Amino acid sequence: MGRGQKRSWGGGGGRGGGRGGNSWQQDKRPKKDYLGRDDLHNAAFEEYYKAQEIVPEGEWAAFLATLRRPLPVTFRINGSGKFADHLRDKLKHDFFAKLSGEELTVDGEPVTAPRQLPWYPHGYAWQLEFSRNQLRKLPLLAAIHDFVKHANDAGSISRQEAVSMVPPLFLDVQPQHRVLDMCAAPGSKTFQLLEALHAGSRPGQTPAGLVVANDADFMRCNLLTHQTKRVCSPCLMVTNHDASRFPTHLAGVPPQQQPQQQQQQPQDAGVVGAEAGATAAAAAAKPQRVEVRFDRILADVPCSGDGTLRKSPDIWRRWNISGGNGLHSMQLRIAMHGAKLLEVGGRMVYSTCTFNPVEDEAVVAELLLRCGGALELVDVADCLPELRRMPGKTHWKVRDRNRFYDSWEEAREVGFKLEASMFSSPEKAALPLHRCMRFLPHHGDTGGFFVAVLRKVAELP
Repeated sequence: MGRGQKRSWGGGGGRGGGRGGNSWQQDKRPKKDYLGRDDLHNAAFEEYYKAQEIVPEGEWAAFLATLRRPLPVTFRINGSGKFADHLRDKLKHDFFAKLSGEELTVDGEPVTAPRQLPWYPHGYAWQLEFSRNQLRKLPLLAAIHDFVKHANDAGSISRQEAVSMVPPLFLDVQPQHRVLDMCAAPGSKTFQLLEALHAGSRPGQTPAGLVVANDADFMRCNLLTHQTKRVCSPCLMVTNHDASRFPTHLAGVPPQQQPQQQQQQPQDAGVVGAEAGATAAAAAAKPQRVEVRFDRILADVPCSGDGTLRKSPDIWRRWNISGGNGLHSMQLRIAMHGAKLLEVGGRMVYSTCTFNPVEDEAVVAELLLRCGGALELVDVADCLPELRRMPGKTHWKVRDRNRFYDSWEEAREVGFKLEASMFSSPEKAALPLHRCMRFLPHHGDTGGFFVAVLRKVAELP
């Protein structure tokens, strides 16, 4: 994860400019935007997303203003822990209530009271906005900081961006499920999936399911292992594969070779009989290939990451349209392979931390068309009703370095190499893409995110 502008917990990193960690350590320079207020602009970014109309009319100024503010610290309690409710109540009554009951200031700066995220189940997630100066001068805040830090080290809580908590919640993981996290590092969502797997289990009881956490980068797999070991679960396997080529079969255990009855063979049939016996024995000893299928799959794919601008303000300077265009094909390959690995009746969540429809709706729409009715978008409007979201787009534009295009035919005539799958079309517009969800920063003081929930209803054609 890219560093926050003000606060750093020392949390882990994430794809697309930073996802999955959280921060709480004020920069030592005078209090101001890390790049300076005048640097938090990008004309190409603003032109592109105004044209895509992802922000409701009249909210553009609020959208940009929120993107230019540092991201609050958020954390969640490990829901599978034995003392989860006790920890929640202790934080709420012993620490946070003292801040909510009075107006505190430090050097004239008001102290913002901690806020419980109303949409997170059981009240297990919180948002904090304390500067380093406030931590140093207000003993109660320092005590909260120390308590949260030690609880994180023990695995009782996890520091994680609010919208990063959303995709695992929509997967609806149960203890018996086989779960694949295709692009898992740094591991905050994997930790969440393990929590769901262990939810409801008695102390010492091991669930029947498992979580396979995969990442293509070996060093990030080390980070993933470090992050997830705090949950102390035997139901975790970490793998190092290209997500778009994750194994579809595993070598099984060779069948036990039964002692063969030696039969008397005629002298002239000895050679033929020996050869046939050797062939049969070799076939029996060969490991049987076992097909790999999963009940739940999280495809939190690498992306251009402009939803992380509040954590990674350097994106303001380097954002350009080629980032999202260049990742589209890989994202589609990963999503298609995830659909192949998914069990019929299983659920897959496709997610990114970008606002870009080319990386979001375009991938989902092309995935649905290529799967020929084997996948469907799930309507989750009634799930987490307090979590504000925007519906997915049915029409979007594609741009290269020079201009916007309304169709692939138009782009092909000009000669630029854009994929046909990037573009909207009447066929794609007929799909229920409104069931996709886009989370905008100014709606919940969060980062940006995109989530689509899919269910496999038949085998792929």
